[in-house]
Amino acid sequence: MDKFVIFYDDRKNSCINCAEKFGQYENVECRKISDYQDQSLVYATGARVGLIFESENGKLPYGVSHIIWKIVADKNRNHMILITGGSRELKAARAAVSDLDERGYHILNLYTRYVMEKNKITPEEAVEWILKDIETEKPKRMKERVKEKYQGMSRRELRKELRRELKEYREYQKKQIKIRKQKLS
Repeated sequence: MDKFVIFYDDRKNSCINCAEKFGQYENVECRKISDYQDQSLVYATGARVGLIFESENGKLPYGVSHIIWKIVADKNRNHMILITGGSRELKAARAAVSDLDERGYHILNLYTRYVMEKNKITPEEAVEWILKDIETEKPKRMKERVKEKYQGMSRRELRKELRRELKEYREYQKKQIKIRKQKLS
């Protein structure tokens, strides 16, 4: 596997745990985002880049957006984003991809906590799964599942299925909010 540099948000426990699991593999280098707050350029040339962060109400944390705008990496390689939770993680994913796209970086691998939990993938399995996808440069497992699931459906059935998926996602978000409130009290 090629060299892989991961920038992670070291303020969140979920990001730290995930980075520790990635760090156990060879050719994977994990870097704290806070170490690069005051630097004008962040170099990660000759490697694929990964970002691990938690969504902040649909927005990117400041450290992540700083890395995105200051990073110098290979533009002909595919990079990765892993969102470990937070509210409105899909909106944050869209923001990160569009910011990186503006800079000329291509994101081939995008993962969210919701998708991992929905497919019953444990955090240990997720790291292996992500690294294998990055190595082959074809994140086809998820795409194949989706294609098989929706293939042959009429438009009406597809619309109903997508509405049901959206409803499940909203219920998941409400459940996560309740869990967070219980932890705080």
